[in-house]
Amino acid sequence: MTATPVVGHEIGEFIRQVVPPWLIPVFVLITRIGNPAFFLALFVLDYWFADHERGSHAIGLAIAGIALVTALKTFFDAPRPSEMTAVIPISGYSFPSGHATGSTIGYGILAYDLEVGSRRSRYAVAAVLVALIALSRVVLGVHFVRDVVAGVIIGVLFLAAAFSLTEHDPREGFVLALAFGALAFVVSGASHDGVAVLGAAVGGALTWEALGPVPRLDSLRSKLLLLVGILPVLLGVGYAGTELDVPLAFAFVANAAVMAGALAAPVAAERLD
Repeated sequence: MTATPVVGHEIGEFIRQVVPPWLIPVFVLITRIGNPAFFLALFVLDYWFADHERGSHAIGLAIAGIALVTALKTFFDAPRPSEMTAVIPISGYSFPSGHATGSTIGYGILAYDLEVGSRRSRYAVAAVLVALIALSRVVLGVHFVRDVVAGVIIGVLFLAAAFSLTEHDPREGFVLALAFGALAFVVSGASHDGVAVLGAAVGGALTWEALGPVPRLDSLRSKLLLLVGILPVLLGVGYAGTELDVPLAFAFVANAAVMAGALAAPVAAERLD
């Protein structure tokens, strides 16, 4: 029995044929700036060093977006393109593209929140970056065109709803993260990814509720403590809890601890300074 052709399959094949081989390493680099972990790190740094309210709200929305992608991928259970077309190692489901969805959410938040240049110019830059990241997923042979188009649309709809519901309130952002984290956990059947993102949502929400005023760090010593002492630990624990084949309980606790540590880090740095 012949498999039903995927919508846009011919377009994807054409794109891969016209892209010269010497550009492939460039697209490998481009695809990395659409990784959800990249945006979480940016928002944590914003929370630490720039604006606590803005950064924590963005963290909550980023977790919610990751959870939404986890739920949708499991629900649609769509296979990826043939391994013969993939330039980079990949696993998991195809629809929607997590990079396309996540980059739309991540760069959309940055364009909306930052105060650099005009809003129109920020949205233009965000759109170009999202388009390049979406294109990179097709060029690298890990997604169909339909996956990245759907990812961008889902990301835009998510942002519109999330900004309206939370109104830049960090607490509401973490409530949204909890809601989507629970959805991902249930829909994925308590998969590793579902457990991990729920752990991040729980750790972030509970810590934000427990935190008092977050201090603004002015001393160089406290800032270096965050960057050199705390950040590497958070990255290491986060990597172990999301990328390694660990027990589900460890994945949950590790991701909860990472988010709790990220939010509480400025308080700890001030006390240790």
